[in-house]
Order: sequence, then structure tokens, then C-alpha cells
Amino acid sequence: MTANKKVLCVAGGLLGGFINGLMGGGGGVVIVLLLTGLYGLSAKKAQATALLVILPLTVISAVVYIIGGADWGNVLSTSAGFTVGGAVGALLLNKLPSVAVRRIFALLLIAGGIRMLFF
Repeated sequence: MTANKKVLCVAGGLLGGFINGLMGGGGGVVIVLLLTGLYGLSAKKAQATALLVILPLTVISAVVYIIGGADWGNVLSTSAGFTVGGAVGALLLNKLPSVAVRRIFALLLIAGGIRMLFF
């Protein structure tokens, strides 16, 4: 890995962490774009790598949000479905072709952006 790539990787990590900490999510998008664009990873490898990169950040952010206050009713009920959905999604990631993963990811980003802009 070249020095320039290392610097870009750290900068992308800082940006992803900042976005995730500020908004409670979204840092993975930055990491996936970094990994596919800078390193040329397939969408599948980038998604899997991003999940591992974000794990420590998620734990730290969760502690901060616990201290600052969270809606525990929503936390507990959403966590159950999120856990099952995450396991199913991870298993499906291994079975889908990389192009399908990339297109699904792009469609979700577009749909989320449209919803945030207009609804």
C-alpha cells in the first residue's frame, strides 16, 4: 500500500467515523465507496470489509448515545429484527453476484436520498 493510499484510507475513515457518529449511521457508505473506488474491491468484499471496519465505531458510538440518552423501547424492539435481518443479509451477500450487490446498494442510496429530500 502506497503512502498516498494510506493517507486517503485514514482520511476516509475519519470522514466515515464522523458521519456515523454525527448521524448515527451512514459511515459505511463512505467506507464502501472508498474501498471500491480507491482499492478496487468488489462490492461484496467492500460491504463485508466495511462491516468489520464499522464494528468498533458502532460500539463507541453506542456508549456515547447510551450516556446521552436513547429511546430504549425502540432500541430493544428494533434490535431483534435488525439482528435477524443482518444475519440473513450477511448470508445472502455470500450468494449474490457482486454486480447485484452493487446495484442493490445504489438503489437503496437513491431511495434514501429521495426520501430525505422530499418526504
